[in-house]
Amino acid sequence: MENENRELSKEPQGDTLHPRHILLIDDEAVVREIGCEMLENLGYRCIPAESGEQGIQLYKENRDKIAMVILDIEMPGISGDKVYSMLKDLEPGVKILLISGYAKSYLEARYFKQKLDYSIFMAKPFQLQQLSQKLETIMGS
Repeated sequence: MENENRELSKEPQGDTLHPRHILLIDDEAVVREIGCEMLENLGYRCIPAESGEQGIQLYKENRDKIAMVILDIEMPGISGDKVYSMLKDLEPGVKILLISGYAKSYLEARYFKQKLDYSIFMAKPFQLQQLSQKLETIMGS
């Protein structure tokens, strides 16, 4: 399991050090691997989760360390919209960046039944600069 490969205490890579952990929940291994590399290059510590269930459990275990959650919407098992609601129930102020390979309008119609704020959504695939900007926007709010 990836969590065994990535120690929570691992020192981040990159020039800027953030004493923050980011929980990355995505069912695609390649997205978790590349996403964690990007986060570590930006100076964050990444906690990967391969499912909504695992993501909720890791959040409960590490909530005092987690500054933000990056969450895929379209996943098997518990879908991202339900994980979103569960995280908000656990911690109403939790900062969440929604990611998906689907269009924002599709997700609004299928899952959220409302308009999503562009500041909390990012389409996959994404570049390092896009991720950095979204993190700054969301963590700064």
